Amino acid sequence: MNDLLRLPPKKWNLLISPSRLRLLVAIAYVAHQTDLVILDCGRQFDASIVARAAKGQKEIIDRIKVQRAFTCYEAVKLIEQLPGQNGPIVILDFLSTFHDENIKIQSRKFLLERSIEHFQKLVHGTGLAVSVNVPPDTPDSIYLFDRLQAAAPYVSIYEPLKDKTSQLRFF
Repeated sequence: MNDLLRLPPKKWNLLISPSRLRLLVAIAYVAHQTDLVILDCGRQFDASIVARAAKGQKEIIDRIKVQRAFTCYEAVKLIEQLPGQNGPIVILDFLSTFHDENIKIQSRKFLLERSIEHFQKLVHGTGLAVSVNVPPDTPDSIYLFDRLQAAAPYVSIYEPLKDKTSQLRFF
C-alpha cells in the first residue's frame, strides 16, 4: 500500500515511533484505494490533516471510520468488536491507554494478551498496523512494550526527525 503502512497479508505490523504527520498522510493514501478502520487510542487522529492529504475529496474521507478509546478496557473491547474482513485496520498509539497506573499491572498484562490474540484473528482481513510510541521509563510500561514487540510478526522502527533549529546565542 505504501512504505509507512506496510500491511502484509495474514500478519500484523508494529510501527514504533512513526511520525504522526506521515502516518496520517499514509492513512489518506490507503483510503484512496479501500475502506479503512482507525482505532485511535492516544488522540493521534487529526481529521484536518487527513482531509488535506486527501485533497478534500469527500469519497476518500468517507472511507475512513474512526473509533476512539481512552482506557485499556475500552481499547480491548473495541479491538474485539472490530470486523476482520473488508479493509485494513490501523490502531494509533495503542499502548498509551495501558500506561494508566490506576489499573493494576496484572489487569493490563491480561488485556494486552487478549489484544495480541485478537490481532492474530484480525489479520485474516486485508491488513493490520499497530502504532506505538516509546514507553515511559517505568518497569511496567517497558514490560508491556517489550511483550507487544516480541509478539509482532513485523516491527518497523522509525527514528524521530532531528530538529535542525538551534537556540540563538546572544553573547
